[in-house]
Amino acid sequence: MSFQYAYTPHIWPSILASIVVLALAIFGYRHRHMPGALPFSIACILGLLWLLGSILEFSAVDLTEKILWRKFQVIFQLPSATAITCFLLEYTWPKRWLTRRNLFILSIVPAIVIFFIVTNHIHHLLWQGFFLQDGLVAASGPLLKYFLAYVFLNFLMNLIIFGWLFVHSPQNRWAVAIMMVGQIMMRILYFINFTYRTSIILNYASIGIAFTSLMYAIVFFRFQLLGPIPVARQAIIKQLPLGIFILDSQGNILEINPVAEQMLKLTHAAVKGINIKQVLPLYPNHLSNDENGNEDKLIYYFELDDRDFRLSLSILQDWRGSQVGQLLLLEDVTAQKAAQAKILEQQRVVSTLQERVTISRELHDDLAQVFAFIKTQGQTIQRLLEKGNHEVAVSLLARLIEEADKGEVDIREAIRGMRLNVSKNSLLPTLENYLIDFEANTSIQVELIKSESFDITQLTAMAEIQLLRIVQEALTNIRKHANATRVRIIFDEADLSICVTVQDNGKGFEIKEDADAKNSHYGLLMMQERAASIGGTIHLTSQLGQGTEIIVCVPINERQDLNE
Repeated sequence: MSFQYAYTPHIWPSILASIVVLALAIFGYRHRHMPGALPFSIACILGLLWLLGSILEFSAVDLTEKILWRKFQVIFQLPSATAITCFLLEYTWPKRWLTRRNLFILSIVPAIVIFFIVTNHIHHLLWQGFFLQDGLVAASGPLLKYFLAYVFLNFLMNLIIFGWLFVHSPQNRWAVAIMMVGQIMMRILYFINFTYRTSIILNYASIGIAFTSLMYAIVFFRFQLLGPIPVARQAIIKQLPLGIFILDSQGNILEINPVAEQMLKLTHAAVKGINIKQVLPLYPNHLSNDENGNEDKLIYYFELDDRDFRLSLSILQDWRGSQVGQLLLLEDVTAQKAAQAKILEQQRVVSTLQERVTISRELHDDLAQVFAFIKTQGQTIQRLLEKGNHEVAVSLLARLIEEADKGEVDIREAIRGMRLNVSKNSLLPTLENYLIDFEANTSIQVELIKSESFDITQLTAMAEIQLLRIVQEALTNIRKHANATRVRIIFDEADLSICVTVQDNGKGFEIKEDADAKNSHYGLLMMQERAASIGGTIHLTSQLGQGTEIIVCVPINERQDLNE
């Protein structure tokens, strides 16, 4: 061999293709921990050696060296194509399809072909000879057609894998389509090699490798086929403890995960292509927007087979904003609702006990005042009678009877208030019933106003109880001290708080901030304590002759999905 080489422009397709293939080989090796990355990197290395043989063949001057580098190329053709098949098998179903047995079977034909290539000068079964005619031309041997048949069979196997992946992995369909186009173009240009035997046409194989490599580069860098994101998505779909349904724009099921299969007690194959309404009969025609008013995410609750479910539907849109499908998440919230109900029951019990303690203290203090007054007055009346001052004794006795009547009214009102049973979201109906009795017993007109922004579901059960007691205490103070004829109670929402305003047209009073004044307004202190127990505040305004206004504000409780 002379080992003489000369420049020819025909080597540039191979050089450019080599650069792309080398970059892909490095990329695949760096991501070798991902399924299919290592076989792909090996396929790129084998393709790089194929391209190296093409460059040297076109550059060689001597016929013998051209023949050597032609055989060198063909040696790596089948192994490179087989490695691509291994990449597809491993990526499509990791650790299941690319077993040692299958890898051995796939290696048999390439190994036999390599043997015939190396020994061709003895039997001439692949090529009967080589000659120069505007480049190196090979005369086909009897086994070459079988070699081409295996190349076609390998290509058909790849197409089958592509088809399976296209059907079973909707999120990878664009990537699969691009890789499929690359494979088809590669095979077309490869078979042209054996149809037209000129050096220029022979270099189309390098163009085919470059085109296919470019398609894989687009797939890897644009769709991150070998990145962790697609694998993570698959893991989430399979492992997330939610039923996941992927629907088309018409609501037909494209794919469900194992959790959804368990919920429905149906297999993926049984529901694929079926409309979601046939699988979930209670699936609504129109879902409401989520808590944030997002029109692309809809929430719905329903019961199925004595279990409670939370359904979330997200609209899937493409880069143009057009709807391409729907993502449906189905969550079994039976245990959560049971736990929530248990917590609410515990809160109700605790609230009831706290309320009993507060009311018992209020009754004790009120009764203590009444009995202390009765005792003092009784002692005074006794002394007056002993001294024979009957007129003054009778006058004090009349006042004693009057105060006893007031005490009886207070006690009856307190007992009537204790009997009020406030459950979740029942504050307003309970208060309305109470006001009917209050108006009948006091002749004070009460107007109950609820603003459009007021939402009772934003209050906890404890907050509802305390607000009712605060309003009751305010009305008691109005009855006892204000000499009012009209009262307005307003429920409103402002600054992330629920506010209740109690206004009267009574005589009002002068507000003092000293300790004696606070101790004299015992009812106001009790209201402040109740408001503080639920994180609220009370603001009092009053002027002589202009009535009194009490505003109590409670922070809005974040709405829980399970309570809606």
